[in-house]
Amino acid sequence: MPDPTAPLIPLSLTHLPTVGGLAVPWITPRAGDGRYLFGAVDSDRKDQALVRRLCGVCGRRLDERLVLLMRLSDLPRRCTAEPALHPSCLAYTVAACPMIQGNLDHYRTIPHRLDPTMIPAADEAARRGFPAEAWFAVWLDGYTVIPDHGTRTASYAGSLPRRIRPLTWGPLFGE
Repeated sequence: MPDPTAPLIPLSLTHLPTVGGLAVPWITPRAGDGRYLFGAVDSDRKDQALVRRLCGVCGRRLDERLVLLMRLSDLPRRCTAEPALHPSCLAYTVAACPMIQGNLDHYRTIPHRLDPTMIPAADEAARRGFPAEAWFAVWLDGYTVIPDHGTRTASYAGSLPRRIRPLTWGPLFGE
């Protein structure tokens, strides 16, 4: 049954599957038993999105303006393993994702039950049960794909962002 408090799904995302009234991001993996693993990332789709310049939410080609969702710990390195988003997909994500909204104060304590063909995020074990970080929207004209700790990442190290906007402040800032 859909959640009556779920944000409306924009027309640009109606091609995506839904769970509980929420659009399932294109990079969200689906387990063999049919469950979508919100908060996890399908590594093949993530790499496709980074290399082919696809939006991590809708899976469609990015325009000249794009946004990276980044945790506070990602900002000094100027890179993230999360694919970029269209500005409209960012708006939906901010409205729909409890982590990005700042409604979750800690990362999950129990790991996802992954299929044998899936791998956890490289830093999942390090985050498990820890306080959630602040999230930022980094607005860019483009990015470079670089390797970082054995995974592909989107980097803006060689360019200036158009702007960096805080989305949540999180516990690191006394909230």
